[in-house]
Amino acid sequence: MPWSGVLGVLLIAYLWAPSFELADSGGSRQVITSLVFALLFYASILLHELGHAALAKVCGYPVHQIVLWVLGGFTSYERRDDSSWREGAIAAAGPATSLLLGGACAVAASSGVLGTDDAVLAVAAALAWSNTFLGVYNALPGLPLDGGAVLKAIVWALTRSERRGTLVAGWAGRVVAVLVFVGPLLPDLLAGRQPSLTLVVFGAMIGAYLFAGATAALRSSAITARVPMLSVAQLARRAVPVVKDLPLAEALRQVAAASAGAFVVVGPDGGAVAVGHEEAVRAVPEQRRPWVPASSVAKALDPAAVLSSSLSGEPLLTAMRAHPATEYLVVDDQQRIFGVLSTADVEAALIRA
Repeated sequence: MPWSGVLGVLLIAYLWAPSFELADSGGSRQVITSLVFALLFYASILLHELGHAALAKVCGYPVHQIVLWVLGGFTSYERRDDSSWREGAIAAAGPATSLLLGGACAVAASSGVLGTDDAVLAVAAALAWSNTFLGVYNALPGLPLDGGAVLKAIVWALTRSERRGTLVAGWAGRVVAVLVFVGPLLPDLLAGRQPSLTLVVFGAMIGAYLFAGATAALRSSAITARVPMLSVAQLARRAVPVVKDLPLAEALRQVAAASAGAFVVVGPDGGAVAVGHEEAVRAVPEQRRPWVPASSVAKALDPAAVLSSSLSGEPLLTAMRAHPATEYLVVDDQQRIFGVLSTADVEAALIRA
């Protein structure tokens, strides 16, 4: 729970404070009651996220963390297979938990089990309404809401394309974002009244969050679609091996003669130990390059950061995640130096338009 979560508790307490103006109660009791409600509502959000987490674990997916932020939260889990129905079920578990909790609070508030204290009953009734609203709101059919994830899973199952499901749910999320902002303002606008500033600001915040989330989902889907097209052989810069004492001018001449894009400094055993650093090379004046050793403008290579030239797609990203580095030595099937792969070049290939 980052500091924004504390801000969320205070914001909820402030917004709900007018609902706790109880008979024969002073201002301090109203403040305390609204704070108690805000804390319990945040506990409800945690239960909502625990609903996702519990079903993810039932599906065999490791759960890494639950984060509560200003007005919501998210559950981070590791998907172990491509199953549309599991994704849909995990997404639906959150709104279902909120609706069940809202119903339980409504029953508790009306059955008399909580006694007759006005503040307690008011908090229970508020929790019933807020959890029901949370469940319905999260069930709206558009990403990044849970209902959007369910819609994505349905389209994915029908079309057998996760990307198509994301596209449909992402664009639906943009529509939902506009409706969430405009919908509450329509009654006042149609009646010729000016909507309250609080309603406009709050609606704009929620709408902007939803629109940004939907856009992020669409961009992520576009990046994911490019993953199969990644290829080490295409992205790596061909490199020529040079000894450490070779003058930089001669190393660059050999690179140009071989139509390569980099040079690799090798040790006495022929193993690569460093790769020429472009910025350092450019910083050396041309007239000095015959007197500067190539190794002085080379960056040491991580011995574990070695990739096969045959890698592509998701296996390539998996190998890079296993040994994070800025540059990787690329070798061919005979373990000969093929070239150098830059992480920046892989990232550029993923995000290019």
